[in-house]
Amino acid sequence: MTLSPDEAAETLRDITAVETHSRRLYGYRQASPHLILWGVLWAIGYGLTATRPALGRSVWTAAWVVGLAGDFAISMRYARRATLSSRVRPLIYWRFPAITLIIFAFIFATCAVMAPINGRQVGAFIPLVVAASYAVMGLWLGLRFTMAGAVLAVLTLGGFFLLPAHFQLWMAVVGGAALILAGLWLRRA
Repeated sequence: MTLSPDEAAETLRDITAVETHSRRLYGYRQASPHLILWGVLWAIGYGLTATRPALGRSVWTAAWVVGLAGDFAISMRYARRATLSSRVRPLIYWRFPAITLIIFAFIFATCAVMAPINGRQVGAFIPLVVAASYAVMGLWLGLRFTMAGAVLAVLTLGGFFLLPAHFQLWMAVVGGAALILAGLWLRRA
């Protein structure tokens, strides 16, 4: 049986669509544990900052160290399980930790240059950068990242402007839950 040129082109388009969809779902599953990890750390960090503001810097430094180590461990686990060429495998080892380091470097540099007036501003700025990062990643990796970023940004701005006295607690509960739920949503994709 021979295919007409139109049938062959349609078959190739279908194969490309399935490949794109499969790659997107794989990316969602890879990102899922990272979002869950950061959601838990976020809830702990904002929660402790809300109840013990004097420990905020120490709490967040510890959360970042644990988060980066966790990102690296998650990435290594995926890379070991993946059946990738020896040339591609090292890229998986460092991709998520590198993204996280870049975001942290940007946040640190911006805070050093802009010198926010108070902790609430820093507490809003960081999630807005994270939200923007997810939204940008979504342009390449799938709409769910963009949606997670948009939800995180709206929740952050809502808490910042509507609940200034309870912003840290708002971010502990709602911000942490948003990341955890986004991670679970990506896992189920």
